[in-house]
Amino acid sequence: MRSHLIRFFALAAAFSLAAVVHTSRAAPPSQRGTIWAGCEQYGTFGTRAVVKNGPFDHLYKSPAGFRDGIGAISDAAPGYGAYNGGRWEEYVLKAGVDGSKYANACSVSDLDLNDFEKTGNYFQCPMLKQ
Repeated sequence: MRSHLIRFFALAAAFSLAAVVHTSRAAPPSQRGTIWAGCEQYGTFGTRAVVKNGPFDHLYKSPAGFRDGIGAISDAAPGYGAYNGGRWEEYVLKAGVDGSKYANACSVSDLDLNDFEKTGNYFQCPMLKQ
């Protein structure tokens, strides 16, 4: 009986370790990012989740980047706005709009939303307080 318990706990420990390793592999450093929300930085990473139905938060992107070179601003975050758990509808700066006018932007209130257009991309990635 004792040997069964030892094997059981050894197996349980192995599965726990595998889960930790799998979680850390889910977001390698090269796939992690930073998002502005309300002028606070949040960490994020992509997931493989297929998202087809809302509600969604809006994620505004600019190829030129925003403050500190961060490429995205959210209209919500955990504890800020009506955050929907990292379910995003993506908007991008329209062609012909000078992205440098948003070089110091870090909040949706810094943006003219008429300068952005929907991409039709919907995805999920969580936001983590940094």
